[in-house]
Amino acid sequence: MMINTFVVISSNQSDKFFFLSCCHFFLLPFFFSFIRPSSWFDVSATGVDTKIMSEEQLNQKIESLSIKDGEFSELLNKFKSNDGLSKEDKTELYNQLLAKSQIPDNSKILYELLLDTPMEFLKCLYKVNDKSGNLIVNALAQNKPSNDLIQNLFSNLRIIIKSDNTDAAFYLGVYSSLITHLKLSNPQHLNLFLTYIDGKDKEIQQAVFVLIIQNLKLQREETSNIIKDYLDVQMDDTSLTYNGFLNFITILEMCFPIVPDICTIIYQDDKTTRHLLDRISSITEGNNTTFSIPMIKLIDSSCIVENCRNYSVSNFFTFLSQSFESSNTEIQVVSSLALAKLWKVVQFEKKKTEITTVNLATVLIDYVKQSESDPNYVELSIEGLMYLSLYWEVRNLIRMDVLLIEVLLTKLEETSIDSTHMHTSLQYGLLSIISNITKVEDVNDRESNMNTKRKLKNMATPKDGSDSDEENQEGIKLFNRELLNEDKIISKISTLKSYKSSATSNNSLNEVIKIIYHLSTDQQKSTRVELVKQGGLNIALNYLIGFSDIIKKGNLAYAVPNTKDSNIIECRIFADRSLARMLISVDPKISFTKYDIHTAIPFLKELLGPDISQYQTDEEFNSKTNYLEDMTLLDRFESLLSLTNISAMENSELKKFLIQQFFESYLDNFISSSENFKIQKSSWELIANLINEPLMLAKFFNLEIKSNFKRLDLLIKLFNSNNIDLQIVISGLLANATEFDMISEVLVSNNDIFNELINIISEILTNQSNEINLILPTCYILINLVYAAANTNQELLIKLSTNSKLKSGCTSILKSSQNEPKEIIMEVIKMCRFK
Repeated sequence: MMINTFVVISSNQSDKFFFLSCCHFFLLPFFFSFIRPSSWFDVSATGVDTKIMSEEQLNQKIESLSIKDGEFSELLNKFKSNDGLSKEDKTELYNQLLAKSQIPDNSKILYELLLDTPMEFLKCLYKVNDKSGNLIVNALAQNKPSNDLIQNLFSNLRIIIKSDNTDAAFYLGVYSSLITHLKLSNPQHLNLFLTYIDGKDKEIQQAVFVLIIQNLKLQREETSNIIKDYLDVQMDDTSLTYNGFLNFITILEMCFPIVPDICTIIYQDDKTTRHLLDRISSITEGNNTTFSIPMIKLIDSSCIVENCRNYSVSNFFTFLSQSFESSNTEIQVVSSLALAKLWKVVQFEKKKTEITTVNLATVLIDYVKQSESDPNYVELSIEGLMYLSLYWEVRNLIRMDVLLIEVLLTKLEETSIDSTHMHTSLQYGLLSIISNITKVEDVNDRESNMNTKRKLKNMATPKDGSDSDEENQEGIKLFNRELLNEDKIISKISTLKSYKSSATSNNSLNEVIKIIYHLSTDQQKSTRVELVKQGGLNIALNYLIGFSDIIKKGNLAYAVPNTKDSNIIECRIFADRSLARMLISVDPKISFTKYDIHTAIPFLKELLGPDISQYQTDEEFNSKTNYLEDMTLLDRFESLLSLTNISAMENSELKKFLIQQFFESYLDNFISSSENFKIQKSSWELIANLINEPLMLAKFFNLEIKSNFKRLDLLIKLFNSNNIDLQIVISGLLANATEFDMISEVLVSNNDIFNELINIISEILTNQSNEINLILPTCYILINLVYAAANTNQELLIKLSTNSKLKSGCTSILKSSQNEPKEIIMEVIKMCRFK
């Protein structure tokens, strides 16, 4: 068996290898029922006397104890009895004992039995199928056991496993469970455990793998030395037997993900190479082909280390190429996987071969689609396709295979049907493939400083042949739409238990975010609405909340990453962008079912880049937000559009919050910036939606403050802009603002402002009368100013009555076919009484 070594990869970072095997460490509760070794050493590694007690002695001990609980006493008699019990009776007895063991007095009874008759007590666990040793855990939890007692239990378990091979898997599960609960171990026992790894018994190999990880966590240095010494002895043996060789290469393969430094030295040693080349020679001659798969799996496992990849291509590329041509399907699969991981090195070293990435992928695809394929090799095939989907030719191949897509989605759903049997490595592989085949060319990739840095870094590495320029971008978009609308990919992901489980690593969740991000690049409103319907909005927010801290600085709130993990920081940005894109296209009022809409605001703020108002004053804050320098113009634009959509809600408290969070920090700079027209215009659109709030009105019309006067001056100048779209936005803002009598009175009270406004309005009415979207709000501005003049200064009305430009503009509107503007202008004429 191979402990699957899945590597975290993405289409823009294919040169980085991170392994996922250690994620099994977080799934220890699922691995506690394993292992069946064939022989054990006799010597106790602890030196503790492990005297075997007979069942009669256990009986005597139970009888000697003063057990006040009669029911518990009866249960103990059944527990130690040899009488045959049905499966149901065993389960019932176990549940009753477990409940009783939580009572302090009963717990002490069990503790005394453990002290005096540990061997027989341990054997009785099997009778009630207590594979996690919960009865022992309850007994020890309330009685403060000594280290000697715990080590004595480990040694007794070791003797039981040695003396009774039939029950070895069960008792190794108990052994592992005790390590988990007691946080103690005995690494010396690994010397024995390692001898039973033969590449055949998967249950034993998985159990020993778990035990190694547990020991590494508790006593890393000693455990590492034991593994190293064991491998050194095997490597130095010049006459390894058949079983000895399998034991050696299988342990080396298994340990590569968890102690790569040790394994790298052993793997690249000349003695190991000679062992491998000798066996390869025998395979070439037609003998001992059973070594092919274990050796290829070793080569595959070594790929997590860069110099091992180079070493493998130099020494074993011919062997892998020949194995790929084998008539044995499983050998083809593992060869394809190993070659997929090594392909970048193969390209760099310009190895002569007729094999292509499409050839490799075809073998793996065919195997995945077979209905009777071995699940273990299906998982290896998925892993290989994960790597190969970094190449555009393979992505095209996958997208065109309808049956394959159906199989991949089915297998994805199956990865967490039962939360107690989660296939996290397989799930990660499937999500990675979907992420790679849904990736479209992204404007942010071209604009981002982060991407530029990555490209410069990658110049020194061989090109992976995954140039997206070769792909039909429209074709990918159509594929993505079908995946979303027909296959309901996000709905399927939303129902998965394991990708969001705390027991798994973050890698699967990162791929989920990338898939949502890729789908959200489609600017069709229906696509983004469907994303929200299927749960994309909640997934993005869940991710952002989980990987963010909220920093408060006065009334301002900022979201920052709560980790330094570069993969998570990158995926947070993807989640921010996805969030903004979805909120551009949906009604926020009905889309926020799980969270309050305020939750999204700090994450949308990130897309606007650094807050200049904080930039020069807080070095610690700057260090936490330096990634914001990589935000693009598209990020700012989409954030502003989403905020504008949110601001359209009739919610005064929310609008005040938006003004507080964004005006001084961002909008005040954006509205005056000529760097990018889209940013300027969308900033004014957001302000227009907020202008009916007194807090925003004051920032333009409280002319006692100099900065407000400057903003109003800018507002009026842009009302006369050469760009019709910006004029429309400004006219709407002014129309809404002048609905407030106080604002209109402020404007008419300043002669310069009033005269400039009337002059601009007159020109618009005269020269742009066909622009209905501009004319209507302009007419409202005019009538509001006229009413204010009538209420505050009759002399202004007299001046207006002689204003020939305004009179001409009004005449132009009366000649148009627009009814609503005509009605407003008739009221203006009535009030002004033009001469």
